[in-house]
Amino acid sequence: MSSALRLERRLAGLVLGLVVWLGAPADARAALFFLFEPTSVEAGGWVSVRTAGTPAGFGDGQRALPVRQPIRLYLVPNRVAPEIRNRFDTRLHFVGNLVPDARGRGVLRFRAPPLDSGRYAISAWCPGCARYSDRGRTFSVLAVDNQIVPRYRARMALRVRTTTADGRCPSTLPDSENGSVYDNGLLSVPVDSSGAGLGQRQPDGSIFDKLGWIPVDGVVGQLSVRGERLDHRSPPLEVLGVNWGNSSSGKGSWASAVRFPTEGCWRLTGRVRDISLTYVVSMLGT
Repeated sequence: MSSALRLERRLAGLVLGLVVWLGAPADARAALFFLFEPTSVEAGGWVSVRTAGTPAGFGDGQRALPVRQPIRLYLVPNRVAPEIRNRFDTRLHFVGNLVPDARGRGVLRFRAPPLDSGRYAISAWCPGCARYSDRGRTFSVLAVDNQIVPRYRARMALRVRTTTADGRCPSTLPDSENGSVYDNGLLSVPVDSSGAGLGQRQPDGSIFDKLGWIPVDGVVGQLSVRGERLDHRSPPLEVLGVNWGNSSSGKGSWASAVRFPTEGCWRLTGRVRDISLTYVVSMLGT
């Protein structure tokens, strides 16, 4: 049996497991789908993604108890989706947990991360699907192609636009619910309402700063940090060190010491295992 055929059968098993676990209709491919609204958005804009069996306008008051285990959702560039094999692939971008109700209905509302402009599909990690899937598999990548039923195809992919034209920096602003952080439910970062970051200018013209990364309880592991300038060519961000510490309240967080080679519009990504958070800051030196 060819490796391609084995992969297809494994994915089909996981699809069937998700169908049974979500309690969705019997047409298997459609039942697994997650649907976006809207399907095109600027970085930082709000997006909703729902299971295929969830009606539009579904709200908390309609949820049937008990709720099921959360499903972790990730965006992945659709062009590379068939290459992804596990949830730790760094091409995946975590956007949040979708918690289905007893009937498999659920909606996740999230802010579009400032990724490279392009078309993105959904990947899902569903621990509750293990007992129904082929060999206990829980991870799926839902590439959007011409094999998808047309009525679903247009709503299964999300087009993200991150624009830096005309000197504009698409800085990430705080969440409205908490005016000091940007958050995806499992990891958050402090951000300023101006979209700017202020660091210490060094004698060589570079800028030193410490970036904070705050996990929720249960998110553990080694944090990695990377960054690239969006508006002009530049040497890469230099990560000098990443340290874990506890505040006076006992809340733990990471502090990453970094050196920006230049001022400008910088995109930063922190990753702990499969959990990632990406944001943009207009970096200035003082």
